[in-house]
Amino acid sequence: MKSSHLPSASLSANDVERVQKELTLGFLNLSEGFFSQAQMNFEIVLQIDKACADAHWGLMLAKFQIKNEDELSTNPVQFKEVTDSLECKNALELADENLKNIYFSLLENINKINEGENY
Repeated sequence: MKSSHLPSASLSANDVERVQKELTLGFLNLSEGFFSQAQMNFEIVLQIDKACADAHWGLMLAKFQIKNEDELSTNPVQFKEVTDSLECKNALELADENLKNIYFSLLENINKINEGENY
């Protein structure tokens, strides 16, 4: 499970603080099942930081009503459409190499299902 959520590079100190606050709130709201509030948190982040991979990732989780990344990876059949979502594609495109590896690891079971492998 991913534990830290970061803004993209080259933001002012005030923007970094605001983005980190909204990301934290967004992922907290997800964990509590407050999906519409989480979506608003991530949309606020994207108004400030359009290149924030974690905000796109969070929007994807909110859209599919996924409370946390463990739920995503343990229910690949239920969430097999996730990889086709615009939010997932944006998160993968904008992520640095380390974060991309984390995302791919979390999506591994879903990708296997989508490729026709038995789960």
